[in-house]
Amino acid sequence: MGKIAILPDILCNQIAAGEVVERPAAVVKELVENSIDARSTRISVSLLDGGRKEKCVVDNGCGMSSEDSLLTIERHATSKIRSIEVLTAISSLGFRGEALPSIASVSRFELNTCEHGALGGTFIRVEGGVIRDVREKGLPPGTQVLVRDLFYCLPARRKFLRKPETELAYITDNFLRVSLASPHIHMQLKSQEKTVYDHPRCEGFLPRASRVLGPEIAGSFSPLAFESAGVTVSGFLAPPDIQRTNSQGLFLFVNGRSVYDRLLQRVVLTAYEALIPKGKFPVAILFITVSPERVDVNVHPAKREVRFRDPGEVSATVRSALFEALAKQRPKFGGFSPRQPEMYAREPRPSFPGTAAGDVTPIPRRTIGIFEPAAPTGPASPALQPPAPLEERAFARTFSFSTLNLIGQLGNSFILLESPEGLVVIDQHAAHERIVFSSLSGKKAKAAQLLTRAAVVDLMPKEAVLLESLTPSLTALGFEIEPFGAGSFAIHAVPACLSRLKPEEIVRDYLRYAEEECPTNEGEIMLGLARTASCHGSVRAGQKLKLEEIKSLLESLDAIDTPFTCPHGRPLSYTVTYDQINRFFKRT
Repeated sequence: MGKIAILPDILCNQIAAGEVVERPAAVVKELVENSIDARSTRISVSLLDGGRKEKCVVDNGCGMSSEDSLLTIERHATSKIRSIEVLTAISSLGFRGEALPSIASVSRFELNTCEHGALGGTFIRVEGGVIRDVREKGLPPGTQVLVRDLFYCLPARRKFLRKPETELAYITDNFLRVSLASPHIHMQLKSQEKTVYDHPRCEGFLPRASRVLGPEIAGSFSPLAFESAGVTVSGFLAPPDIQRTNSQGLFLFVNGRSVYDRLLQRVVLTAYEALIPKGKFPVAILFITVSPERVDVNVHPAKREVRFRDPGEVSATVRSALFEALAKQRPKFGGFSPRQPEMYAREPRPSFPGTAAGDVTPIPRRTIGIFEPAAPTGPASPALQPPAPLEERAFARTFSFSTLNLIGQLGNSFILLESPEGLVVIDQHAAHERIVFSSLSGKKAKAAQLLTRAAVVDLMPKEAVLLESLTPSLTALGFEIEPFGAGSFAIHAVPACLSRLKPEEIVRDYLRYAEEECPTNEGEIMLGLARTASCHGSVRAGQKLKLEEIKSLLESLDAIDTPFTCPHGRPLSYTVTYDQINRFFKRT
């Protein structure tokens, strides 16, 4: 018997499903794209159990005949490609003819379809890739596809599905992106028989953007229109002061197809580089249109990525479009101006009034009699002996930062103090992280500080699901958060130590940390909040501090039990002893 065998058709479809059907969201995406290609003006998506149990897509498109409906569940059966030339110039969203047979091979699948003007339609039922029923049926024009029990015949695949809330978030995220690019279509999403989103047909992208992102952000948008070298760039840009902690507010479309393209994303971030802090992302909607022959949409099994024939030319055009649009926005955000990358000069080292770059910021000297060191008289002086390690001292009783002589601030990042042992250097950002962490873990943090006015934060679907899962833990720390409409949450209270910060920014930035680090207990959650709060607080690396701010920081540091390291374990202070200094200058 030979070693090589031809795989059965059902097994081929199930293998193909492993590439095309990753999760319920992939099924919905493929079905909605087929509905759009069918020239539908209304598309409705209904879900049960986050799409795990059931997903149904109904449209009023062109429908199919009985013969075509049977062919559509055969592999590589498509109405969109007839030759190799067409394959290199694809303009439709679906084209390979893999989606329906792949979906039908791993689910309980039902297809109802009817052409406009036909007397009747066709019903087909498939289970695990096997056709169980085909018959004529009275149906309205259009197509309905019902998919139940995804991966029921592949238990190994089914166990990798996430909880319903997570799967719903993936479906919703994709639905919103498709809706954003299709304002001419009435888009509706239902879950558990309740309407989640209802986007009526509208003229132009801005009304649809208002539905998807909210009227406040849509009202801040500036239009973008640019064309060069056969590449058209259009869309909308929010001002740079509207920022996100991840790329979910960045919507990129190529020839009407939503894509996650690293090249385009890098171009956008470069354009905003001089306008928003590092680690932040802008809110923007960009539609890039090129000739179909100049872009390959067939490089990814799920069609999430594209490849340009001339990536440098496309990048240059998108970059120029962004710089031009951001320059027009300049009066809106206080005089900042985007700079072309080739014009960027090397950033100077921190400098201060009356000092050379990198020198110490002079601050009035405070004299503390009990800690005033004797004038150094030589290597044998007791004041020049190396001190015991910092951790071994009775810190709270015999040593406190706030009573040392304050020398100044170095590089807007380090506080310099004079102690009996030598020079004490404090990392101001690490110190502030420790202070916030200690406050969160203290009893006072458990009492919520009510806000005079609730803060509302609008989130993308995945962020909303994450926040819902973390709400009980955040409530235990002093937050009061409740749902406030689709994707929105109202913050009524925060921990006392965070009351002076903007609650919506704290929550949004913390979700980015939680998405990356996946905190599982209260300690990890407090660590993330301390990190987030420190980035928003008054004390951060690279910030010039007033004398009063330094004093307050040192006093707060003295008030905690473990002022040795930041919550991440990095040291927050370092002592350069007189002995080390003497040895460096060869005085010993």
